[in-house]
Amino acid sequence: MDTSSDTSAAAAATYKVAITEQHSGRILLFDRTAQWTDANVRWSFSTGNAPGWDHPFEIRFRDTQRYGMIALMTFGRPGEGRAAIVNVTGKAHLTRADVLWSARITSYPHCVERVPGAGTVVVAGSRDRLHVFGPSSSDPATLKEVQTLEFTKAHAVLWDDQNGLLWVTGGTVVRSYRVTGTMRAARLVKQGPDIAIAGNGHDLQPDYGRPGTLLVADSHHVYSLDKKTRALTPLVSMPYPKSYVRHEGGQSMWTTDPDGDDSVWGGPTVHFSAGGDRTRAGAQIYKARLYTTRFH
Repeated sequence: MDTSSDTSAAAAATYKVAITEQHSGRILLFDRTAQWTDANVRWSFSTGNAPGWDHPFEIRFRDTQRYGMIALMTFGRPGEGRAAIVNVTGKAHLTRADVLWSARITSYPHCVERVPGAGTVVVAGSRDRLHVFGPSSSDPATLKEVQTLEFTKAHAVLWDDQNGLLWVTGGTVVRSYRVTGTMRAARLVKQGPDIAIAGNGHDLQPDYGRPGTLLVADSHHVYSLDKKTRALTPLVSMPYPKSYVRHEGGQSMWTTDPDGDDSVWGGPTVHFSAGGDRTRAGAQIYKARLYTTRFH
């Protein structure tokens, strides 16, 4: 695996990791170096596994002027899913009572991103759709779908604050968009040529150790993407990566699907390039995210 940038084992103690655990329908936050038992859960969101709210696929944290930190989440099954914004209050255990906004997404939502300033929220539906929502005020409860774009097997969206671009991957491409307008006048406009990848794109994350680059995961590979030149460099091959990110201290962290032929899209283990993998027996972990609101 890619261990060339593992600069400090001590850095492992300084961060927290959020996981989307599909078996229990929970999103859980742990210290990187703790044992990932229920007793060590630092924060959680429980869906209750209600229809459309089961199978969490995405968790990411963002800053807002109105609410401070919020959490962006997606859930569900083909035909019945949800995208949501959750108020990250001082409580340790949150439920759907803490949701600020949610929308029913029937195209199997796998990822969601918020564009600061524009107030825009974009949801990647893996059944070939991008859903663009715009608010009428700073209240996320006013979000309404204002644009729908075709995008084959859309799986991941990520805002690039350095270049003012929204990056999307799905199928065998990575694509970028400008966001024009604000509030309910916001629209996505394709910017630049598509970037070809070998497999179906599954994840986009910042490389916090190399701020000018993104990390792209497809069916069997992870790439480094230079955000300015759009040059793609293969980093590592692995079976069915579902998420991949690198901490600013140099450690890479990833999740995989141990059996690509079954109907379970995750496994019990989060892997780290510096060692010290974390496993929850019986868990189905789709993604692992660093607990940060930073875009790069």
